Amino acid sequence: MRATLALICLLFAQITAAQPVEVDVKIVISVDASGSVDPTEFRLQIDGITNAMRTPAVQRAVRAGPKGRVLATVLIWSDAAYPKYPTAWFELGPEGSFDAFAMEIEKFTISAPGVPAIGGGGTNIGDGLIYAINMLEDNPVPASRLVIDVSGDGPESKPWVKGAVELPQARALAAAKGITVNGLAIETDIAGLHLWYEANLITGAGSFVMQAADFQDYEQAIIKKLLRELSGQPFTQNGPLRGQQMGQHIGDGRPKQEPAKG
Repeated sequence: MRATLALICLLFAQITAAQPVEVDVKIVISVDASGSVDPTEFRLQIDGITNAMRTPAVQRAVRAGPKGRVLATVLIWSDAAYPKYPTAWFELGPEGSFDAFAMEIEKFTISAPGVPAIGGGGTNIGDGLIYAINMLEDNPVPASRLVIDVSGDGPESKPWVKGAVELPQARALAAAKGITVNGLAIETDIAGLHLWYEANLITGAGSFVMQAADFQDYEQAIIKKLLRELSGQPFTQNGPLRGQQMGQHIGDGRPKQEPAKG
């Protein structure tokens, strides 16, 4: 009898250990590396995300969640004709996890033999978004919220590959699956890009767009954006965001309409 009970306890422990531990958020940080983004601008995006992971406020936001854990990955995208470059998934929360993730992200800036050139081509946001949706679905760890964080410096261009998924289809799929898509519009070349993101990109309850005037502003913008995404509440260094402060545009989950042309 004791042997049987011991075996049952062992089997129960193994089954319990095999169950994925739920996290507060699964987030794909999706980065534009299309042809309009030069190497310096790409580096500023990567450095901004890396530094965000080492920012105490971001770390506190992760650990303050009900479960104190977040799964995160960075995805580099450009056009359907070019490869996508994701990192592995990292569990953020445990000691050392943020620095480990930051060091992995930093590898995207390495220029050395054997390291492929990253990006180029058009701005096929839909193709990158579909890839991010699949990443979330393929990861079996349950999460209270699913988020895709898209940053870029332009609207979607026509894909170079015939039949590639475009943004309207990808956005509709994200909405159907309960995935929140937020945007960070880098307005170096296109003033008012945030309005296009509002009308065509973001979806999901509480979805929002944040602006960066240029790539130099990217780091502060991505930190503020991650604080909102990870905590589920608007936040700045001075407290909660209200309305349209700090270049933030908050969505309500309803379909956005293209602004009327005057």
